[in-house]
Amino acid sequence: MTEIVLKSNTGFEWVSLVNPSIRELAQIAVQYNLHSASVHDCLEPEHLPKYEVIDEVAFMVLRAYDLGASKDGDTVQKLTNKIAFFIGKDFLVTIHRKDHEYLRVVRNKWRVSRKDEDNLALKISTDLYAAAMNTYEIPIKDAMELVERYEEAIFDNNEPATIIEKLYLLRRKASIYKKMLFLFNELLKKQMVGNEMLVSYFKDVLETGEKLQYYSDQLYEDTNNLLNIHLSLASHRTNEVMKVLTILSVFFLPLTFIVGIYGMNFKYMPELESVWGYSAVWLVMLVICVGIYFWFKSKGWLS
Repeated sequence: MTEIVLKSNTGFEWVSLVNPSIRELAQIAVQYNLHSASVHDCLEPEHLPKYEVIDEVAFMVLRAYDLGASKDGDTVQKLTNKIAFFIGKDFLVTIHRKDHEYLRVVRNKWRVSRKDEDNLALKISTDLYAAAMNTYEIPIKDAMELVERYEEAIFDNNEPATIIEKLYLLRRKASIYKKMLFLFNELLKKQMVGNEMLVSYFKDVLETGEKLQYYSDQLYEDTNNLLNIHLSLASHRTNEVMKVLTILSVFFLPLTFIVGIYGMNFKYMPELESVWGYSAVWLVMLVICVGIYFWFKSKGWLS
């Protein structure tokens, strides 16, 4: 679907294409003299964010977070949607497969704004850029709350059996947020080159991007640290169990040795004929157990 969102008195046009056909895209490419390589890139569903200028037309690809993404999604394609921009002197073409709320908000804003401003293409594209970038704020905030809940569960020794899988999935998502926001900020810095008159316009967006990138870095580090802590605590608990089993085995090993000796079926064993033989064996085993206990205690192995 092709829609002319904005047409100013100065000759500027903003054209929005939602899930365009090959024919519609070819018509737009001819009308605005778009480079074929850039047109081909905008059709690639897995394309990562990029910015390039060909024949005085800037081409930019962004990936916004998909608020309808599956909770189990852990790849760029499953968690984000692509939007492509062609930015010319007197036109802006946006191409995306699905319409989204953040796009509708920007369209409605500019429909009621002044249409005789200068640099409309850059200003609108920067607003779209900021709106796409801000889609990461909610998932990052939700993920940070999840990390806090998982941390409490781990230290309260009340974590679910699947917590390690959940932490790994969360770390994968945090890694994607981190990479996407890094690319967002790099693209904006490239776009600022040669557009010094709009530095103040770009600066606010860049500050927001750097803030979100900081939060995504913190989320990734916190998730990674929590995953390592969980593995360390699990290893510590296993060591504690092994410690108890080792102590018990040390107590029973000499007793088993004594019982094994007297369990042999030899005809001549003097202690078997002794009246005090049974009591003597019990006394020896008791002395051994007490001796082992005090030896362990002196070493601090029972604390």
